[in-house]
Amino acid sequence: MSSHGHIVPRVWSLSPREIAADGTRRIGELGSLYRLGIIVAAVLAVVGIVSLIAGPLLQGYSDRTVWTYVTAVFFFLMSTVAAAPCLSVGLRLARGHWRRPVNRVAEIWAAALIVPAILFFVLQGTHPSSMDRSSLWMGWPGAPWLWSSIMMISLVACGYAFLYISARPDFAILRDQVDPNPKGFFARMAGDWRGTIKQWAVHDRGLSYIGVFYLMLFVGTMTVISSDFIIGMVPGYHSSIFPVYWVVTSFQAGIALTIVTSAILRKFGGAEKYLELDQFWGLSKMLLAFGLLWFYFWWSEFIITWYSRMPYEVNFLRFFFFDTYLWLFVIVIAFCFLAPLLGLMWNFVRRSYTGPTVVAVLVLLGILADRIRLASIGSTVEDIYAPYFLEVPSTHYPGVFDVLLTVGFIGAAVGIVLVAMRFIAVPSIWEVTSGLWLRKMRKFKKAEVIVIGKPE
Repeated sequence: MSSHGHIVPRVWSLSPREIAADGTRRIGELGSLYRLGIIVAAVLAVVGIVSLIAGPLLQGYSDRTVWTYVTAVFFFLMSTVAAAPCLSVGLRLARGHWRRPVNRVAEIWAAALIVPAILFFVLQGTHPSSMDRSSLWMGWPGAPWLWSSIMMISLVACGYAFLYISARPDFAILRDQVDPNPKGFFARMAGDWRGTIKQWAVHDRGLSYIGVFYLMLFVGTMTVISSDFIIGMVPGYHSSIFPVYWVVTSFQAGIALTIVTSAILRKFGGAEKYLELDQFWGLSKMLLAFGLLWFYFWWSEFIITWYSRMPYEVNFLRFFFFDTYLWLFVIVIAFCFLAPLLGLMWNFVRRSYTGPTVVAVLVLLGILADRIRLASIGSTVEDIYAPYFLEVPSTHYPGVFDVLLTVGFIGAAVGIVLVAMRFIAVPSIWEVTSGLWLRKMRKFKKAEVIVIGKPE
């Protein structure tokens, strides 16, 4: 039977040759909507760069508050663009059959890792030394700039390596069917790939290793980011739960981004034969699970502070939740927890295209609001060297440049992914095709069922 026991995917009626032909056709076709998307993304990217130069860079690093929304868009991109490939890693480790068309949809976002990486190094000037203040680094030489930079560079390099290794068999298919020129792009990217048994064994093992390494780097890097930009900037704020909350909500955003991307590819990208109810149903259950985890980790941290309510902890509660950024927090809890819970708890909503997509859009908006809230918290505390958090800052509202650079750099990330889709097949040709070899129709009493093999 199929992976969920109810639906026979249409892709299983296709032959491997038809899937390869369809994948190469979608690579070669450039519709007017695709060109429009590239143009809009390029314009937004230029607007974002100009806003960054004319706004925060022109004002310098003396006032950290002007860098609030640069930090916010960096947080958001790390929680979405960098988190989406982790979904592919997790699905590969689980070895579910329904995930095959989804893996590349998640992996392709690794192409945009350069955008948060650039923002990260621009933001290094806002980082004070870790000496004489609360910090994860405990006075290490070169901290936080050296070690956090090493982790970010390693994460980006590992993400691009993961995407390349995954796409290499598809490059060979495109080399043979689209551009046989030995000096062409696809030939150079495919290298000596011929699909031998040894090459496939090395490919599968390497993809697993590099994927797990990326996942570990992501967790470590996000822990460092949450400590450097938020925990270490609020005097007296000591939390071992917040970094876990930060990572878990990023996984939630990565799943939501994959669902929205799948819906767009299904509607406008000609991938409706691959991204069917099975994929949306499976991803929606994961989105619901991480929505519940959102509440669990938030409540685990909140109840400790709420129960003790020391004077400076009351200021934490006012600053983080109940006073300065109350309305942002209301949006966050409504979109990141209540929307998945109240929407995806119903099977008829989960088992649809529209339901998971709408909830995923709300989750992304909630994550954006949460990252703006947390970036504002980390950027507006004046005396980060004080022993306790004694004064609650006022709300920091965005200016014109803040809005433009936020939209601009998100558009830049989308634009890079659109360009990558011109050269990398989404969904993956080889991965969808390999799933066909593992299924067989068999008689079971009076019905025909699909039996799926497990090669591992």
